[in-house]
Amino acid sequence: MRLIAALAGAALVLAMAIDKLHADEMPNLRDPKVIAAGHELFLEKQCAHCHGEDGKGGVNLARRTLDAKGAFTSIAEGREKNGIRMPAWREVLTDKEIWEATAYVLSISQAGQSTN
Repeated sequence: MRLIAALAGAALVLAMAIDKLHADEMPNLRDPKVIAAGHELFLEKQCAHCHGEDGKGGVNLARRTLDAKGAFTSIAEGREKNGIRMPAWREVLTDKEIWEATAYVLSISQAGQSTN
């Protein structure tokens, strides 16, 4: 019972930490320079291998409706869905770079296209 309580407490602390997402460091995600830097990272880190160079590959980003928080978290912490695993980039990229990648992903997603 104590183990469950400890795990629940740890999960709550982790959720609160992720929720902040360094919002004070978030750049303007619509800035063309930030988006271009994110696109460079997207290609450099071989994200195009799964997502395609324009985000319309096997794991199609362009079709998705994403928000900044969700995209940042997915890039930073990774995710798994239906047996497909996206690696976490937290130990590879800085928060600034994760925000740049987020800006690029948002720029090609349905949410990014509908708000531009």
